[in-house]
Amino acid sequence: MLHSDPAAVEMGLPVEEVRSAVADLVALCLLRPSAGDEGGRTGPEGSVGYVASNPEVAVTHLVGPIEADIRRLRDRADRLGAQVMAMKPVFEEAWQGHFMKSPIEYLNTLDAIRVTLERIAASARVEILAAHPQVPPPEALEDGYRRTAETAGRGILSRTLYPHSVLSHHYMRQHMVHMSELGVEFRTVSHIPDRMLLFDASTAVISDPEQPPGQGALVVRDPSMVRYLYRSWESAWESGRPFDDSRPDTATAAPRDEQRRSVLRLLDTGMKDEMAARRLSMSITTYRRYVTELLAELGAHSRFQAGSYARRAGWLDD
Repeated sequence: MLHSDPAAVEMGLPVEEVRSAVADLVALCLLRPSAGDEGGRTGPEGSVGYVASNPEVAVTHLVGPIEADIRRLRDRADRLGAQVMAMKPVFEEAWQGHFMKSPIEYLNTLDAIRVTLERIAASARVEILAAHPQVPPPEALEDGYRRTAETAGRGILSRTLYPHSVLSHHYMRQHMVHMSELGVEFRTVSHIPDRMLLFDASTAVISDPEQPPGQGALVVRDPSMVRYLYRSWESAWESGRPFDDSRPDTATAAPRDEQRRSVLRLLDTGMKDEMAARRLSMSITTYRRYVTELLAELGAHSRFQAGSYARRAGWLDD
Protein backbone atom coordinates (compact mmCIF):
# COMPACT_ATOMS: atom_id res chain seq x y z
CA MET A 1 0.00 0.00 0.00
CA LEU A 2 1.25 3.48 -0.89
CA HIS A 3 0.72 6.64 1.15
CA SER A 4 1.78 9.76 -0.69
CA ASP A 5 3.07 11.83 2.23
CA PRO A 6 5.26 9.13 3.82
CA ALA A 7 6.44 8.18 0.33
CA ALA A 8 7.55 11.75 -0.28
CA VAL A 9 9.52 11.76 2.95
CA GLU A 10 11.03 8.38 2.16
CA MET A 11 12.09 9.45 -1.38
CA GLY A 12 13.19 12.90 -0.28
CA LEU A 13 10.83 14.61 -2.71
CA PRO A 14 8.46 17.51 -2.16
CA VAL A 15 5.06 16.31 -0.96
CA GLU A 16 3.20 18.30 -3.63
CA GLU A 17 5.25 16.71 -6.39
CA VAL A 18 4.48 13.22 -5.12
CA ARG A 19 0.79 14.04 -4.64
CA SER A 20 0.65 15.32 -8.26
CA ALA A 21 2.27 12.12 -9.55
CA VAL A 22 -0.13 10.00 -7.52
CA ALA A 23 -3.08 11.97 -8.90
CA ASP A 24 -1.87 11.30 -12.45
CA LEU A 25 -1.60 7.58 -11.75
CA VAL A 26 -5.06 7.56 -10.22
CA ALA A 27 -6.43 9.34 -13.30
CA LEU A 28 -4.87 6.59 -15.41
CA CYS A 29 -6.49 3.96 -13.16
CA LEU A 30 -3.04 2.62 -12.30
CA LEU A 31 -3.58 3.45 -8.64
CA ARG A 32 -6.79 3.13 -6.65
CA PRO A 33 -7.60 3.90 -3.05
CA SER A 34 -7.28 0.89 -0.79
CA ALA A 35 -10.49 -0.69 0.45
CA GLY A 36 -9.99 0.68 3.98
CA ASP A 37 -9.32 4.22 2.76
CA GLU A 38 -12.43 4.12 0.59
CA GLY A 39 -14.37 3.62 3.84
CA GLY A 40 -12.97 6.83 5.28
CA ARG A 41 -9.88 5.54 7.13
CA THR A 42 -6.57 7.26 6.40
CA GLY A 43 -2.97 6.35 6.89
CA PRO A 44 -0.21 8.07 8.85
CA GLU A 45 -0.72 11.79 9.33
CA GLY A 46 -4.05 11.59 7.47
CA SER A 47 -2.63 10.45 4.11
CA VAL A 48 -4.74 8.22 1.86
CA GLY A 49 -3.49 4.75 0.98
CA TYR A 50 -3.37 3.51 -2.64
CA VAL A 51 -3.07 0.09 -4.24
CA ALA A 52 -1.58 -0.52 -7.69
CA SER A 53 -3.93 -1.77 -10.42
CA ASN A 54 -3.18 -4.23 -13.20
CA PRO A 55 -2.56 -2.16 -16.40
CA GLU A 56 -4.93 -4.45 -18.34
CA VAL A 57 -7.67 -3.63 -15.86
CA ALA A 58 -6.74 0.06 -16.07
CA VAL A 59 -7.01 -0.03 -19.87
CA THR A 60 -10.47 -1.57 -19.61
CA HIS A 61 -11.63 1.22 -17.31
CA LEU A 62 -10.10 3.95 -19.47
CA VAL A 63 -10.58 2.76 -23.03
CA GLY A 64 -13.76 0.71 -22.64
CA PRO A 65 -16.15 3.70 -22.56
CA ILE A 66 -14.32 5.35 -25.47
CA GLU A 67 -14.53 2.18 -27.58
CA ALA A 68 -18.21 1.91 -26.74
CA ASP A 69 -18.72 5.47 -27.99
CA ILE A 70 -16.78 4.64 -31.17
CA ARG A 71 -18.97 1.60 -31.79
CA ARG A 72 -22.10 3.68 -31.35
CA LEU A 73 -20.77 6.32 -33.75
CA ARG A 74 -19.70 3.63 -36.22
CA ASP A 75 -23.15 2.08 -36.14
CA ARG A 76 -24.72 5.49 -36.68
CA ALA A 77 -22.34 6.22 -39.58
CA ASP A 78 -23.20 2.87 -41.18
CA ARG A 79 -26.92 3.56 -40.89
CA LEU A 80 -26.55 7.04 -42.37
CA GLY A 81 -24.31 5.72 -45.17
CA ALA A 82 -26.85 3.02 -46.04
CA GLN A 83 -29.65 5.59 -46.17
CA VAL A 84 -27.65 7.89 -48.47
CA MET A 85 -26.36 5.11 -50.77
CA ALA A 86 -29.90 3.84 -51.22
CA MET A 87 -30.35 6.89 -53.46
CA LYS A 88 -27.36 6.03 -55.68
CA PRO A 89 -29.34 4.11 -58.37
CA VAL A 90 -31.82 6.98 -58.57
CA PHE A 91 -29.02 9.52 -58.95
CA GLU A 92 -27.14 7.49 -61.58
CA GLU A 93 -30.27 6.98 -63.65
CA ALA A 94 -31.12 10.68 -63.53
CA TRP A 95 -27.53 11.75 -64.19
CA GLN A 96 -27.14 9.38 -67.10
CA GLY A 97 -30.33 10.71 -68.63
CA HIS A 98 -29.04 14.27 -68.31
CA PHE A 99 -25.55 13.35 -69.53
CA MET A 100 -26.80 11.55 -72.60
CA LYS A 101 -28.78 14.64 -73.57
CA SER A 102 -25.94 17.09 -72.97
CA PRO A 103 -24.42 18.87 -76.02
CA ILE A 104 -21.01 17.16 -75.62
CA GLU A 105 -20.25 13.76 -74.17
CA TYR A 106 -16.66 12.83 -73.32
CA LEU A 107 -15.45 9.29 -74.03
CA ASN A 108 -12.14 8.49 -72.36
CA THR A 109 -11.68 4.75 -72.93
CA LEU A 110 -11.58 2.57 -76.03
CA ASP A 111 -14.42 0.43 -74.69
CA ALA A 112 -16.59 3.50 -74.14
CA ILE A 113 -15.86 4.69 -77.69
CA ARG A 114 -16.68 1.29 -79.21
CA VAL A 115 -19.93 0.83 -77.25
CA THR A 116 -21.09 4.38 -77.97
CA LEU A 117 -20.36 4.12 -81.70
CA GLU A 118 -22.27 0.85 -81.93
CA ARG A 119 -25.23 2.35 -80.06
CA ILE A 120 -25.35 5.50 -82.21
CA ALA A 121 -24.88 3.53 -85.45
CA ALA A 122 -27.74 1.21 -84.44
CA SER A 123 -30.04 4.22 -84.15
CA ALA A 124 -29.02 5.77 -87.51
CA ARG A 125 -31.85 5.99 -90.02
CA VAL A 126 -30.56 7.81 -93.12
CA GLU A 127 -26.80 8.25 -93.60
CA ILE A 128 -23.41 7.80 -91.93
CA LEU A 129 -20.54 10.04 -93.04
CA ALA A 130 -16.92 9.37 -92.09
CA ALA A 131 -13.52 11.03 -92.44
CA HIS A 132 -10.37 9.11 -91.52
CA PRO A 133 -7.02 10.96 -91.41
CA GLN A 134 -4.81 7.86 -91.16
CA VAL A 135 -4.39 4.65 -93.10
CA PRO A 136 -6.07 2.02 -90.90
CA PRO A 137 -4.18 -1.21 -90.15
CA PRO A 138 -5.42 -4.35 -91.96
CA GLU A 139 -6.71 -5.91 -88.73
CA ALA A 140 -9.13 -3.00 -88.18
CA LEU A 141 -10.84 -3.38 -91.56
CA GLU A 142 -12.74 -6.60 -90.87
CA ASP A 143 -14.63 -5.07 -87.96
CA GLY A 144 -15.38 -1.97 -90.06
CA TYR A 145 -16.73 -4.17 -92.87
CA ARG A 146 -18.98 -6.05 -90.43
CA ARG A 147 -20.47 -2.84 -89.01
CA THR A 148 -20.98 -1.38 -92.49
CA ALA A 149 -22.66 -4.55 -93.72
CA GLU A 150 -25.12 -4.29 -90.83
CA THR A 151 -26.01 -0.66 -91.52
CA ALA A 152 -26.16 -1.22 -95.29
CA GLY A 153 -28.57 -4.08 -94.66
CA ARG A 154 -30.90 -1.57 -93.02
CA GLY A 155 -30.69 0.73 -96.03
CA ILE A 156 -28.35 3.26 -94.40
CA LEU A 157 -26.22 5.21 -96.90
CA SER A 158 -22.48 5.57 -96.20
CA ARG A 159 -19.90 7.99 -97.56
CA THR A 160 -16.27 7.97 -96.45
CA LEU A 161 -13.29 10.31 -96.96
CA TYR A 162 -9.67 9.12 -96.88
CA PRO A 163 -6.36 10.84 -97.67
CA HIS A 164 -4.93 10.11 -101.13
CA SER A 165 -2.16 8.04 -99.53
CA VAL A 166 -4.52 5.12 -98.78
CA LEU A 167 -4.64 4.33 -102.49
CA SER A 168 -1.00 3.30 -102.51
CA HIS A 169 -1.84 0.38 -100.21
CA HIS A 170 -3.12 -2.68 -102.05
CA TYR A 171 -5.06 -4.00 -99.06
CA MET A 172 -6.85 -0.66 -98.73
CA ARG A 173 -7.88 -0.66 -102.37
CA GLN A 174 -9.25 -4.19 -101.99
CA HIS A 175 -11.14 -3.13 -98.85
CA MET A 176 -12.63 -0.12 -100.62
CA VAL A 177 -13.72 -2.31 -103.54
CA HIS A 178 -15.48 -4.71 -101.15
CA MET A 179 -17.09 -1.85 -99.24
CA SER A 180 -18.21 -0.27 -102.54
CA GLU A 181 -20.08 -3.49 -103.27
CA LEU A 182 -22.12 -2.75 -100.12
CA GLY A 183 -22.99 0.67 -101.49
CA VAL A 184 -20.34 2.74 -99.68
CA GLU A 185 -19.02 5.74 -101.63
CA PHE A 186 -15.38 6.80 -101.23
CA ARG A 187 -13.49 9.94 -102.08
CA THR A 188 -9.90 10.92 -101.34
CA VAL A 189 -8.45 14.32 -100.48
CA SER A 190 -4.96 15.61 -99.83
CA HIS A 191 -5.41 16.08 -96.08
CA ILE A 192 -7.88 15.20 -93.33
CA PRO A 193 -7.12 16.92 -90.01
CA ASP A 194 -9.06 14.69 -87.60
CA ARG A 195 -11.28 11.65 -87.53
CA MET A 196 -14.98 12.45 -87.71
CA LEU A 197 -18.21 10.47 -87.95
CA LEU A 198 -21.61 12.02 -88.63
CA PHE A 199 -24.89 10.20 -88.08
CA ASP A 200 -28.04 11.51 -89.82
CA ALA A 201 -26.58 15.05 -89.65
CA SER A 202 -27.72 15.12 -86.01
CA THR A 203 -24.86 13.54 -84.04
CA ALA A 204 -21.11 13.83 -84.58
CA VAL A 205 -18.26 11.84 -83.05
CA ILE A 206 -14.86 13.52 -83.34
CA SER A 207 -11.40 12.93 -81.92
CA ASP A 208 -10.71 14.50 -78.52
CA PRO A 209 -7.75 16.87 -79.08
CA GLU A 210 -6.84 16.63 -75.38
CA GLN A 211 -6.27 12.86 -75.57
CA PRO A 212 -3.65 10.77 -77.39
CA PRO A 213 -4.75 9.75 -80.91
CA GLY A 214 -7.39 7.05 -80.76
CA GLN A 215 -7.72 7.23 -76.97
CA GLY A 216 -10.51 9.76 -76.59
CA ALA A 217 -13.55 11.04 -78.45
CA LEU A 218 -16.28 13.64 -78.17
CA VAL A 219 -19.92 12.98 -78.97
CA VAL A 220 -21.43 16.25 -80.20
CA ARG A 221 -25.20 16.72 -80.23
CA ASP A 222 -25.51 20.49 -80.24
CA PRO A 223 -27.42 21.27 -83.49
CA SER A 224 -25.33 24.32 -84.40
CA MET A 225 -22.04 22.50 -83.90
CA VAL A 226 -23.24 19.44 -85.80
CA ARG A 227 -24.39 21.61 -88.72
CA TYR A 228 -20.95 23.27 -88.84
CA LEU A 229 -19.18 19.90 -88.85
CA TYR A 230 -21.59 18.59 -91.47
CA ARG A 231 -20.94 21.55 -93.79
CA SER A 232 -17.18 21.14 -93.29
CA TRP A 233 -17.41 17.47 -94.19
CA GLU A 234 -19.55 18.16 -97.27
CA SER A 235 -17.07 20.81 -98.42
CA ALA A 236 -14.24 18.28 -98.22
CA TRP A 237 -16.40 15.73 -100.03
CA GLU A 238 -17.11 18.11 -102.88
CA SER A 239 -13.39 18.74 -103.36
CA GLY A 240 -12.51 15.04 -103.11
CA ARG A 241 -11.65 12.70 -105.96
CA PRO A 242 -14.07 9.76 -106.34
CA PHE A 243 -12.58 6.31 -105.87
CA ASP A 244 -12.76 4.32 -109.10
CA ASP A 245 -11.01 0.98 -109.32
CA SER A 246 -12.72 -0.07 -112.54
CA ARG A 247 -9.69 0.79 -114.71
CA PRO A 248 -6.74 -1.36 -113.59
CA ASP A 249 -4.38 0.27 -116.10
CA THR A 250 -4.61 3.60 -114.26
CA ALA A 251 -5.21 2.27 -110.73
CA THR A 252 -1.61 2.78 -109.68
CA ALA A 253 -0.80 5.99 -111.56
CA ALA A 254 -3.71 8.08 -110.34
CA PRO A 255 -2.97 7.91 -106.61
CA ARG A 256 0.70 8.51 -107.27
CA ASP A 257 -0.15 11.75 -109.14
CA GLU A 258 -2.33 12.89 -106.24
CA GLN A 259 0.37 12.07 -103.72
CA ARG A 260 2.98 13.98 -105.73
CA ARG A 261 0.69 17.02 -105.83
CA SER A 262 0.13 16.74 -102.08
CA VAL A 263 3.89 16.55 -101.47
CA LEU A 264 4.46 19.58 -103.70
CA ARG A 265 1.82 21.60 -101.83
CA LEU A 266 3.56 20.89 -98.53
CA LEU A 267 6.97 21.67 -100.02
CA ASP A 268 5.55 25.02 -101.10
CA THR A 269 4.57 25.76 -97.47
CA GLY A 270 8.03 24.91 -96.14
CA MET A 271 6.64 22.31 -93.73
CA LYS A 272 9.24 20.03 -92.11
CA ASP A 273 9.55 16.49 -93.51
CA GLU A 274 8.41 14.71 -90.32
CA MET A 275 5.27 16.81 -90.00
CA ALA A 276 4.50 16.58 -93.72
CA ALA A 277 4.84 12.79 -93.68
CA ARG A 278 2.38 12.57 -90.77
CA ARG A 279 0.02 14.93 -92.55
CA LEU A 280 -0.01 12.64 -95.60
CA SER A 281 -0.17 9.42 -93.57
CA MET A 282 3.05 8.03 -95.05
CA SER A 283 6.42 7.06 -93.65
CA ILE A 284 9.21 9.61 -93.54
CA THR A 285 11.23 7.39 -95.91
CA THR A 286 8.45 7.37 -98.52
CA TYR A 287 7.95 11.11 -98.22
CA ARG A 288 11.64 11.85 -98.72
CA ARG A 289 11.73 9.54 -101.74
CA TYR A 290 8.96 11.62 -103.32
CA VAL A 291 10.87 14.79 -102.47
CA THR A 292 14.06 13.51 -104.10
CA GLU A 293 12.21 12.51 -107.28
CA LEU A 294 10.40 15.86 -107.49
CA LEU A 295 13.58 17.90 -106.91
CA ALA A 296 15.27 16.05 -109.77
CA GLU A 297 12.24 16.36 -112.06
CA LEU A 298 11.88 20.11 -111.43
CA GLY A 299 15.61 20.86 -111.45
CA ALA A 300 15.24 22.48 -108.03
CA HIS A 301 18.00 22.76 -105.45
CA SER A 302 15.80 22.99 -102.34
CA ARG A 303 12.44 21.83 -101.09
CA PHE A 304 10.99 25.33 -101.01
CA GLN A 305 12.29 26.01 -104.51
CA ALA A 306 10.60 22.83 -105.78
CA GLY A 307 7.27 23.95 -104.36
CA SER A 308 7.70 27.40 -105.87
CA TYR A 309 8.62 25.99 -109.32
CA ALA A 310 5.62 23.63 -109.26
CA ARG A 311 3.25 26.44 -108.34
CA ARG A 312 4.52 28.70 -111.14
CA ALA A 313 4.33 25.81 -113.60
CA GLY A 314 0.68 25.26 -112.72
CA TRP A 315 1.26 21.81 -111.27
CA LEU A 316 -0.65 22.71 -108.14
CA ASP A 317 -3.72 24.08 -109.89
CA ASP A 318 -6.87 22.07 -109.17
